[in-house]
Amino acid sequence: MIVDGPTEQVRLRSMHRDKVFVVSGPDGTVDVHHIEVQVKRTHDFQVRMVAYWAGLASRYEETHHRIHQTVVWPAGGGYPGSFQRDHLRLEYHSVNVPDDLDPDTLLRSPLAPLALWSSRRPPDVADRVADRIAELTNPEERLVLIDLSMLAEHAIAAQVDKALRSKGMRNKLAETETGREIAQENRERGRVEGRVEGREQGREEGREQGLVRSMELFLQTRFGDFPGLDDLARKLVTDDHTTNVARILNGASLEELRQSR
Repeated sequence: MIVDGPTEQVRLRSMHRDKVFVVSGPDGTVDVHHIEVQVKRTHDFQVRMVAYWAGLASRYEETHHRIHQTVVWPAGGGYPGSFQRDHLRLEYHSVNVPDDLDPDTLLRSPLAPLALWSSRRPPDVADRVADRIAELTNPEERLVLIDLSMLAEHAIAAQVDKALRSKGMRNKLAETETGREIAQENRERGRVEGRVEGREQGREEGREQGLVRSMELFLQTRFGDFPGLDDLARKLVTDDHTTNVARILNGASLEELRQSR
C-alpha cells in the first residue's frame, strides 16, 4: 500500500539554536560555531541537530564557510556526537561536563559553576567559583551564576553559599532563591514554639518568592524583557519549577511556555 506523505515539515517545538559565533580568519575562511546546551537526552535531539546544521548550511553556503557544532551536557549522559540515518551522517562535538571538561579550565571561564558538576573537581572548587562570581560587575550575570551554583549537589552548593557569604555577598545572596530561604529562616528564628506553624508558612512564602525571581532571571536571559514576565514566571513555578527550567534550557519557545499546563 502506498499513501501520500506530508510535503511540509511540522514544527513541534522551538528550533532556536542556543548560540552561534562567526569567526573570520585572515585567510578568508569563516568558521561558524554553533553551541548547544542540553540538560538531558530527548528522543528528537539528534534530528534537531541535523535541522540546526541544515539551517546554518543554508545561510552560510559559500565554500569558505565551515560549520562546527558543539553540544554541552552539564549533567553528563549525552549522545556520543555521531548520528546516522539512511544515507545521512552528522558528526558534532559532544561534551559531557562531569567527565570531559577540565575543571581548572572551567573555573577560569565565564561559566565557572559548571566545574561543580565535574567528577574531577578540586577540593577548593567552591571557593574558586565564589571568587569568579564575586568578580562579576553585572548584577544579573552574578545572580544567574549564583542560581546555577545552587543547582549543584546539595553539599557542594552549600559550600558555595558559605564561601559567598564569607566574601561579604550576604546582600547579593538575599536576592536569590537560596538567600531568601536563609533570610526567612533568620527572621523566624527565636519566635516562640507556638508560632511554629506560622514560621513554616512564612518560610514557604519566602521560598516561593525566590523561585519566582529565579524563573524571571532564566526567562529574561533567554527572551529579554516582555509583557507578562512576572505572571508567566509565577505560572511556571506553580506548575513545576525544575521541569520548566529544563524546558527553557532545552529551547522551548515563549509560546510553548505560555501554553503549558
